Amino acid sequence: MINPLETKIFDHIFSSPIFLASGTLVQHFEDIDKFINAGVGAVIPRSTRKEMIRKLQPSPCLYQSGGYGNEFMVNAEWTGLDIDYWQPYLEKLSNTGKVIMSVSGRDIKGCVDVCRIIDEYDFPLIEINVSCAHSNSIFGFINRNGDHISKLVKSIKDAGVGIPISIKLGHSDFIVELASKAKESGADAITAINSFGPVFDFSIDNLGGPRPVVGIENAKGGLSGAPLFNIALTDVAEIKRQLKIPVLGCGGVRSAEDVVKMLMAGASAVEIYTAAHIRGHDAPSFFKNLNDELASYLKSKSIKDVSSIVGKALPLLDQKTNLTKLVPTICLKDCTGCNKCVRICLPGAIKEANKAENRFTAKIDGKVCNGCGNCVSVCPFNAIKL
Repeated sequence: MINPLETKIFDHIFSSPIFLASGTLVQHFEDIDKFINAGVGAVIPRSTRKEMIRKLQPSPCLYQSGGYGNEFMVNAEWTGLDIDYWQPYLEKLSNTGKVIMSVSGRDIKGCVDVCRIIDEYDFPLIEINVSCAHSNSIFGFINRNGDHISKLVKSIKDAGVGIPISIKLGHSDFIVELASKAKESGADAITAINSFGPVFDFSIDNLGGPRPVVGIENAKGGLSGAPLFNIALTDVAEIKRQLKIPVLGCGGVRSAEDVVKMLMAGASAVEIYTAAHIRGHDAPSFFKNLNDELASYLKSKSIKDVSSIVGKALPLLDQKTNLTKLVPTICLKDCTGCNKCVRICLPGAIKEANKAENRFTAKIDGKVCNGCGNCVSVCPFNAIKL
């Protein structure tokens, strides 16, 4: 039976385009199998490096906020294990075909040394992380330093590392330029984006005073989760359109629809972290359910394989502005009379005027409607269409 989620990146085939991104869900070798068994295409353990200089973790280092389904985190973690810990497990990990090693790119020589060790095994990809938001604020924002990225990639390639490498970037106004420098220096792929920031947040205590939510210096951490999705989606699409390089999309993904959008924006695979992390011990089941939802979506749209939708939305970036007013229509059988569209319509074009099946349904006055489309997006029952 053909697997509709099968995803090919370079010469490697993954069982799903949904990857677990690097983070504290997988800090140890023992953490990996439960995610592989849950059906992820690949597991990316927490970034490793030649030597972990910082031995103590800021406390607190994680702050979760946002409503259900729209959660986000501010984090100031810097835990991880050096390559000496991972080295005895590298052969087993590479044999799974489902593990991508993440390596810190802050120290170029150390990064090269670690990549050479990993390169002795048959991993499908190495991800080089230069994008840690809060750590970069302390160590000079290497995620915005094109010269550092160019030198880093060139040094890895000059060292003879044969495994494809993906450079993980954080968002910036010049992320495409940085990705271009990485590509020109020999990077095989780009991962976009990591957490954003650093950002400042605090809670208000019982006496009305400010209390820091993370224990790192300057009280700033990296923002991850739902608010990043459209920023990440834009970065993925522009990198793919302008550079024609494989992109691993990451940032705010929390549903099958988000996965589909990332793929349509040009991502070859989709990394997810925060949406799984907030589920704690239930994180593996999140991936199993997400795979099932993605497969169901493809079947409902008669899409035979997930690779056929990659990049499908990129032509929208060349769309011209539409100046012809589009008046929405209401499907009365789907309208429940919830009034959300009535309340949101600023021109007052939508009225609770139709009575059907002992309930009131909305009606749009096309002469008053200005074609803004807001009612379409707020309708919870998909009863309003353009």
